[in-house]
Amino acid sequence: MLKRLTIDNFALINHIDVAFDDGLSIITGETGAGKSIIIGALSLLLGSRADSKSVKDRKEKMVVEAVFDIGDYDLRALFESYGLDYFPEETIVRRELLPSGRSRAFINDTPAPVSQLKELGEMLIDVHSQHQNLL
Repeated sequence: MLKRLTIDNFALINHIDVAFDDGLSIITGETGAGKSIIIGALSLLLGSRADSKSVKDRKEKMVVEAVFDIGDYDLRALFESYGLDYFPEETIVRRELLPSGRSRAFINDTPAPVSQLKELGEMLIDVHSQHQNLL
């Protein structure tokens, strides 16, 4: 379960820190409120391709970080296969895009390849959007 999402220097966002409570979370708002930017940052965090054009201030690094409670997901074996520390109550996933254009990813403060973010992300997040029922 996603517990907290922090975004710095991404698209139109200087800094936001959103805490999510237990249960269903729904992001709503008017057109242009920034919903898609938040979803874009979350997608980047979970393995989407990084693009330096999404950095607001290109002299500073962009950071997207999320804290997950993964205790109910039985992921110990996956973390062990990656050689990562396993903290089920508070797993931290972070993605940075440096001013040089270089991207870095971390799982529990250990450097990780984007492929690991993708695999882990597929187990942690489902995004359902408007009109998806038409697909």
